[in-house]
Amino acid sequence: MHKKLYGLLVFIGEFNSQGKYADSVPFLTETSSDLTLTLFCVVQGMYKPAKLLLRCSIENFSKALCLIENPDIILETSLYRVFDLAKEDKHFAPQYCAKQFEIILSHYTLLCGTVHSDPASMYPTSALSLLPQMNDTINQEVYDMFMRITESYLGILYYNYPDVIDVMHPENKKDFLDSLSKSTKKDINEALYGE
Repeated sequence: MHKKLYGLLVFIGEFNSQGKYADSVPFLTETSSDLTLTLFCVVQGMYKPAKLLLRCSIENFSKALCLIENPDIILETSLYRVFDLAKEDKHFAPQYCAKQFEIILSHYTLLCGTVHSDPASMYPTSALSLLPQMNDTINQEVYDMFMRITESYLGILYYNYPDVIDVMHPENKKDFLDSLSKSTKKDINEALYGE
């Protein structure tokens, strides 16, 4: 988990230092903050807060990229309207990015069950189980969501901003590229360069 998160942090740091779209940086930073807190919650066995933070990260990531072309998106109160606008946005429209965004949105739908107390997402409690407890099944579920969502973020950023990656400090570039799966790198190289 930390490797992908670190790759995202590296990208955001470089994106910011290169002076790219300053208005979107706070939303990207908030996305990374949500993911960092998700990691800490999972380590403590606090799965509901972890899922809520994952959900927040999706909202912030969507707004971060959309506000570059549509600054009024931050005023939008309906998240479904935000997602509809995002589907039309240049960052999410290309085939590769649209596929990744659909993966993100499918996880968002699952995470909404936690937020809205879907009975299937609730766990019975007793006095002792009110304290956070490790649960291998739920831990794996949150881990899988975290990894897939973060991989999609990284892929979408790489696809849309290869120029940022190209001029990164060599160590940062290596760290960013190392955080991506081989299949993501392959898919993006094929999509961008036909390789």
